[in-house]
Amino acid sequence: MAEMDQGIKRLLQTHPRDVLALVMPGAEYVDTLPIDVATEPQLVLDTLFRVRYQGVECAVDLESEARPRPDIGRRLFEYGARAMIVTGLPVISVVLWLEPDGVPPASPFAVSVGDRPITTWHFNGIELYRLPAETLLATGPAGALPLVPFCAGGQELAIITRAAEIIQAQAPAPEFNELEALLAVFGARAVGNATMLAIIRRLGMSTEILETSPLYQEWIRKATQEGLQRGIEQGIEQGRRAAVVEVLQARLGALPSDILQAIIAADVETITQLLIHAGSDTLVELHARLGLSPA
Repeated sequence: MAEMDQGIKRLLQTHPRDVLALVMPGAEYVDTLPIDVATEPQLVLDTLFRVRYQGVECAVDLESEARPRPDIGRRLFEYGARAMIVTGLPVISVVLWLEPDGVPPASPFAVSVGDRPITTWHFNGIELYRLPAETLLATGPAGALPLVPFCAGGQELAIITRAAEIIQAQAPAPEFNELEALLAVFGARAVGNATMLAIIRRLGMSTEILETSPLYQEWIRKATQEGLQRGIEQGIEQGRRAAVVEVLQARLGALPSDILQAIIAADVETITQLLIHAGSDTLVELHARLGLSPA
């Protein structure tokens, strides 16, 4: 789900006008505001836009959620209240539900003590999975079309292909690669990677659009860093196991094969205990520590 979350945020941040036209008709996009609206406790929004709605300048906090969350009302209230303090603008809260899974919480979020109302926060919830994909294809700007696979009927091969064709025909050149990459990522969840790549090739587009997408490059960078970190951790763990064997053999001589196999299979906590006691354990104690029957 990480790539979906990152992809949606990227789409919101790079094509605010197109997405706002879908979720909040009549709002005129002005600017994107800082999303870090607090340091203690830290609150980071998905997106925060400065807009002009019905002639009034305000901010729109647009959040995307894969599935309904019971706490979304409170979160939107906390985000909106903090954003109003930071920006000095009234805040409209909108949440985009991407996948059906239960009933989304209804607006407003309200807090009361007994019969005394404390606060009420209204928000707009848009169930994207109920919006017909045909409607978005017919009326939506190119920047919103990567959302087609989340719409009703948007998981069909023909619909995703049409979305790719429209993006190809309408998207400005600087935006084309990233929009196609986002559609590929979201569409692949429905039709599979191989089919999605086949669509791209069929339209005469190079699969390099994925490799040149800033979002794709960010995923590769993170994956590389995570892989490097795992490699470092694995190297440290292997070194600890080798140290255990070396210390024990220096004291006790060649170790029985069952002990060597148990050390190889031992978890991190067991290896830690072995290191602590490697200088004093007898063979009997070593068998017990590894959960083996006495020799």
